[in-house]
Amino acid sequence: MTFNSINNKNSLTSQRITTINFNFFDFNRFHFYILLCWQFGIFFAAQMVFPIFSNYLPKWKCNLINSTTINNDFTRNCSIFKQCPEDLIEFEENIQFHSAAMEYRWICGAQAYKQALFSQAQFSGVLIGTLTFGAISDTFGRKIVSLIVLTVGILSMFATVFFKAFSPNWHFLLASRLILGLCLGGNLVVVYTFVMEHLLPKQRMAIRGFINWVIKIKFDLQKYNLWPNGTDVLSYYPKITIFKIQIRNWSFIINLESPTWLHSKGRLEQMRINERKIARLAGLPPSINLPQHEQLSAKESSVWNLIRDKALFKRVIVLWVMFTAAVSGYSIDLNSSNISGDFYFNQCLLSLLCAFSKICLVLVDTIFPKFSRRNLHQYSQFIVIISASLLIILVYFGHDGIGIFLANLIGLTFIELTWDACYLWFVESVPTTLRASSVGSCSLIARIGTLIAPALVFVNTFWSLSVYLVIVLLGLFNLLISWLFLYETKGINLDAVHLHNNEIKNNKNLIKKNMEMEILKIEEKN
Repeated sequence: MTFNSINNKNSLTSQRITTINFNFFDFNRFHFYILLCWQFGIFFAAQMVFPIFSNYLPKWKCNLINSTTINNDFTRNCSIFKQCPEDLIEFEENIQFHSAAMEYRWICGAQAYKQALFSQAQFSGVLIGTLTFGAISDTFGRKIVSLIVLTVGILSMFATVFFKAFSPNWHFLLASRLILGLCLGGNLVVVYTFVMEHLLPKQRMAIRGFINWVIKIKFDLQKYNLWPNGTDVLSYYPKITIFKIQIRNWSFIINLESPTWLHSKGRLEQMRINERKIARLAGLPPSINLPQHEQLSAKESSVWNLIRDKALFKRVIVLWVMFTAAVSGYSIDLNSSNISGDFYFNQCLLSLLCAFSKICLVLVDTIFPKFSRRNLHQYSQFIVIISASLLIILVYFGHDGIGIFLANLIGLTFIELTWDACYLWFVESVPTTLRASSVGSCSLIARIGTLIAPALVFVNTFWSLSVYLVIVLLGLFNLLISWLFLYETKGINLDAVHLHNNEIKNNKNLIKKNMEMEILKIEEKN
């Protein structure tokens, strides 16, 4: 499959449309193992949106006879729920599963906040895990920490089922989700860094486009939807957990420690051994020339530089734009169960459109080499602002139909694209010795955003404009920061990332040179 090439040779600054094919990304057999690691890491990371299901509540009505004050239509009106005797409450018929909110009656009144508390317990664990496991992996390695967080995370998923089955106390369930959150934080930072350090610059966007969490969500939704009515959502875990353990352990055992990390620790002999093994797994000849690595700077060898080095601290602060993506994305996700229409159809459509948009993003990023990380973030953030502004108008005038759903659909899709830009920036902006710690720091701020999101959705039950208004205000500020301070990193070699001005200048020249070389290679193939 190819696209026609149209080059404007009279202008060096114009966008070039290039011809691509499926061999453009230079994937080989070794990348199959890496992609497998990433996919199952994403399988685990999909637990981040589990509160959408655990807090789901269908509409209800009261079967109280001869009542003039209670409406007999299905609704989510808490006044009706409070006034009606518990045995006369009737929920909508087509309930595919009983959520934790239904099981423990976290529906209205003082109990309703426990929905947000359930989400915040998990997100608190993620917040702590992103920072701690990132720093640990910078010291002890990516692979071993990845194995630990995934193994403990799987055990905590077993614990979720155990406590639900044998204990009526929801506090134990909350504790297991907190531990799971710790492991999710490590997974989001360490596994992502581990995978990205094994990829070429042009492969990073491809892996986020073709292997992403929305594929996992679609898989989950299909499983939920195939079950008979009344199935408890928490009983989903044991169905696939053992399979996940076997595949994850196999995929990580096959893979080797990141040569980039080994180089950052001065373990050059082990680095070369691993590179030879990787070449053998990839099916490359033994005589192949191994890659050359940039010389490390002594100034970048300590985790304390995350605070002490002004250049790094300034760079990390700017990259905290992920806070906006977290608040916006999780607020819309958690609020999506309140959108009118069929719950499963809405979630499937949201996931499918996000997956399709990421594939389109890979094509755009490949066909237009000058399409930058800045372009991706700023265009996506602008569309999110427009969508949220439209939602404010629709909600203010009491609209509750397809318009609300479509605006949410567009907004959530482009929020996902801002996440892609942020994660790529994090990996491409900091030196190897501090990469996981810095990504963990930025992800820590994002997790503060995820903690705010459940409370914001709870406030939305009292003032229906709150979620969308916050998204607009944060989005405008985020767009300004992106426009003024974020610099371009597309095409950079991760070994060549440095902090200080003269090194940054060299990096910019290197990025430009790499992009020009890629364009020339593509043109030569055609």
